[in-house]
Amino acid sequence: MNPILERADFLQTNPHYVVTHHFYLMRDMSGNNPINIPPLENGEYIQFMLDVNAAVRIGALIISIYTDASGTVFALDTNGNPVNNRFLKTTNYVYPYVDGNGTLMDGVLSCTFGDGSTFSNVDEYNTLYWYNIQGISDPNNLLQFT
Repeated sequence: MNPILERADFLQTNPHYVVTHHFYLMRDMSGNNPINIPPLENGEYIQFMLDVNAAVRIGALIISIYTDASGTVFALDTNGNPVNNRFLKTTNYVYPYVDGNGTLMDGVLSCTFGDGSTFSNVDEYNTLYWYNIQGISDPNNLLQFT
């Protein structure tokens, strides 16, 4: 079967497995935005989601993602560019699920940036990356992307 059609069938029967947040629609420059992005139900990316909630209240969500805790090596987006001070437009999270073959598929958090490029992280590897959100977290004390 066509993998795209198979995924569409899965999403139609299991729509609660996908969560998407569009930050540019939620941003309120007054700082009085009452909207809270709900935490993921499986407890993944707790601190990241708290930081995102704080960021959408103060302005554009600008993020840097690193492959090391010291912040010397940037993660790369789908275009091969470093994720350094990038405008984060959308996140999408697909919850873990069992596919049609009975294989357990890990959850995946995907970030879409202002230029349309993306960065994705599978739950199994959520301790391999660190991040800094401009104006929210300390760039000298990076947080694990979990």
